[in-house]
Amino acid sequence: MNLRQLEAFRAVMMHGSVTNAAESLHLSQPAVSRLISELERSVGFKLFERVKGSTPIATPEGAALFQEVERSFSGLQVVRQAAMDIRNFRTGNLRIVCLPALANSFIPSVLKTFLRINPAVKIQLQTRSSSTVRLWVAAQQFDLGLATPGSDVRGVEAELFMKSRGVCVLPQNHPLVAKEQIVPADLRNEPFISLAAEDPARPKVDQAFTDADVTRNIVVETQFAMTICGLVAQEIGCGIVSSASVTEHLTPGCVVRAFEPAIEFQYMLYLPSHRPPSRIAENFLKHLKRARDAWSKHDH
Repeated sequence: MNLRQLEAFRAVMMHGSVTNAAESLHLSQPAVSRLISELERSVGFKLFERVKGSTPIATPEGAALFQEVERSFSGLQVVRQAAMDIRNFRTGNLRIVCLPALANSFIPSVLKTFLRINPAVKIQLQTRSSSTVRLWVAAQQFDLGLATPGSDVRGVEAELFMKSRGVCVLPQNHPLVAKEQIVPADLRNEPFISLAAEDPARPKVDQAFTDADVTRNIVVETQFAMTICGLVAQEIGCGIVSSASVTEHLTPGCVVRAFEPAIEFQYMLYLPSHRPPSRIAENFLKHLKRARDAWSKHDH
C-alpha cells in the first residue's frame, strides 16, 4: 500500500468514476485502474463492484476504508496548510531582546512595518541592559539581540549594527534651546546628567569635554538614555545621549539639539551562534537593516 494508490482510490470515491478520477489526478484511466487493483491486492479485499458499462460501486469494505483514508488525508491537509503558513510567515514566533535606547522608538517603528506584512507572527520583545542582552542571546533564549559593544561572550555572533551621533537634550525652557548646536563650552557650570561609567560611550563624552577644557557639574549618573531624558524633563540638568535613543515627540519636556564635536554611539547585533536563524528571524533582520540604513542617511 502506498500514497499514490490511496490517492487513486480516494479520487474514484469522490468523483464517482475512473474517468473523472483520472482527470483530477492527471493520469490515464488504465493507470488509475492499475493503482486500484494494486491496492485491492494489498488490502486483501475488493473495493468496488464492477459492472460493465456502469460506474463502480464501493463495496461495504471499500466504504469503510474510505472513511479512514479521509481522516488521513484531512491530517495531511492540515500538515500542508501548516507548511504553507510557515513558508508564507502566516504563523510563528520571534523573540527579540534589546537595550532601552533602541527599544523606545527604533524597534517599534520596524515592528510596525514588519507586522503589517506578517500580522500573524507573535512577537516577544524584552528590554534589558546590554550585558543581559548578550547573556540571554548566548543562552539561546532569543532569536536576536541589540546592545552596546561589550566583552566577548561565548555562544553569540556579534556584528556592528548601527552608529549614531550624540545629541544634547535640554529642558524645554532652558536658555540654550535658542541655539541650533551645542558645544562643550555652552555646558560649563550647567548641571549635567551623565551616562554611567560602564557605558561604552561615556569615555567619548568625557574626552570631548576634556579636549575643550570644560569641567562639568555632574549631578546624576545613570545607566539609560531614557532616564537621562526623564531627568532633563524635570529640569534637573542637561545631558548627551545617542540620537537613536531620543525623539522629541517621545520625550515631552525635552528639546534635542545637535552637539559638536561629534560623539559616536555604537550598537551591536547579537545572534545565537549554535543555531541558524529561523526564516521569520531572517525576514525580520532584512526589515531591521533596511530601517537602519534609511535612518543612518538621515542621522548623518
